[in-house]
Amino acid sequence: MRLLVSVLVSFLTLHAQTPRLADVQERRLANGVRLLLVERRGLSAFHATLVFRGGWAEEPSAAAGATELLARTLYGATWPEDVEPSKAQPGLEALLKQEEGLLEGLRLERLQQRQDLAGPSSLPALESHLESVQARLRALYSPSPLADLYAARGGRQTAEATADALLTHTELPQESFEFWCHTEAQRLRSIQLSRFSQTRRNLITELRAQGPQGEALLRGAALPGHPYGRDLADHIPSLEALRWTDLRALARRTLRPDHLMVIVIGGLSLDSALPALERHLGTLPTPPEGEEALLPEIPADLGDRRVQAALGGSPSLLCGWRLPTRRHPQHLALRLAAQLLGGGRTARLESRLVRQKGLAQHVDLRMDLPGGRLPGLLTVGLKPAEGHSLAEVEGALHSEILRLQQDLIPQDEWLRAIAQLEADHVRMLDEPAALARALGRTWAEGGDWRLLEADAQRLRALTPEAVQAAARAWLKPSHRTTVLLEPLPGGPLNPHEAEMSRVLQALAALRLQDPAQRERLVSEGLRQLRMLTPEERLRTLKLLETQLAPEKR
Repeated sequence: MRLLVSVLVSFLTLHAQTPRLADVQERRLANGVRLLLVERRGLSAFHATLVFRGGWAEEPSAAAGATELLARTLYGATWPEDVEPSKAQPGLEALLKQEEGLLEGLRLERLQQRQDLAGPSSLPALESHLESVQARLRALYSPSPLADLYAARGGRQTAEATADALLTHTELPQESFEFWCHTEAQRLRSIQLSRFSQTRRNLITELRAQGPQGEALLRGAALPGHPYGRDLADHIPSLEALRWTDLRALARRTLRPDHLMVIVIGGLSLDSALPALERHLGTLPTPPEGEEALLPEIPADLGDRRVQAALGGSPSLLCGWRLPTRRHPQHLALRLAAQLLGGGRTARLESRLVRQKGLAQHVDLRMDLPGGRLPGLLTVGLKPAEGHSLAEVEGALHSEILRLQQDLIPQDEWLRAIAQLEADHVRMLDEPAALARALGRTWAEGGDWRLLEADAQRLRALTPEAVQAAARAWLKPSHRTTVLLEPLPGGPLNPHEAEMSRVLQALAALRLQDPAQRERLVSEGLRQLRMLTPEERLRTLKLLETQLAPEKR
């Protein structure tokens, strides 16, 4: 009883104190840039977020990884030559073009070498020439960290590429506001991308090192053929073929003023901030409207799909349900259902599967993976505790889903979940960076930043019956995809087996769309490989490689 009273008091207190977003001021600049400003009097610094609608889900396959490369190359560190072409060292752009030509020449020469191992090779000469050009580039644009324009003013900048947007976040003292407006406008005018080749090389190295990922398997199986289901590791050849000029041209088409929202939170008033924004970001030219990306639709009820994979490490279970978009009427009810299931230590999965029954080590629940503008996923990750199987954990998870759908939700549990979401909303409103990110993602995913406030208002009107109806409609077997990850049989793969796995994965991707069928083909191929002599394994591998396109060998 005391718990119920405590939760109820907490809920009523939050209900009374939750601020509204009425202090958000909105403007539209002449070139289409949207502006949201939240004045926080007394702050001596400001937080600014740029949100470019249309993330990696809108990339064409030939440019897969472009949004991630832009986030890493265009933003983060800010050197003088990145934003002021006149301050760039003489010959920088010519060197970048020369580097691009050498990289492309090397790529084509390596493909030729794979086709004709005995033929003459110009690789050493090309590699030596490239090293010379890159050494000259490093000498031109490798200043010390102290040369970062924002760090020199006591600020910092980060960037992230999501499925639905590219976002940059900058914090600076208030007196640097006009400098920030000028710098960001110049960055978008010049799009220098000086560190493109090094950044691309680092990204490719990361993708190759990480190996197959359970989350990528889940997205690919649950959203087959859809950009939301894309695994960037499958597109390394496209990344290797992407040129500096290609990325620069793509940036000019996609980082458009009419696709941009600027969010400023700090001690600046609209009257003091607007003139600087209009002088700089408001004068960016708007390119001609291009064609909108046509993204395929995937029905939610594809059927109960299962993938079994041996990826090494300890066993784990990943389960995902296809969800409606952020704007769907039942989306908020599903968010509350997710809170009841996996919203912390007191939620059902953590409380029952981990602490009471000891079946699982931990719970990882996420919603709108990888985004919310299009139908995404609600995912649950569970790692079995010592002595328990994946089947036990899977059965317990589905039992909790059924209990949520069918059994009366206790009042104290309901009020606690509401209060937790209210508390999260209050914390978000209080933290400038969190508020800016929430406003930006809500706009990118839902088309209207006001959904953030609308959801907070609708949350208080939800009923347990509405949440259970949404759970029954969406968290059901026909919407479900399950990935069972188990340790590799017989220990880690040796180099021949690892290469065979890569080749089989590439061949399977050409012939099979279903990730479950792909994994079965690879597992069976590896099983048969272990039955051959080393010489037979090598011959088999070479034979299979001949069936791949040259760029994928």
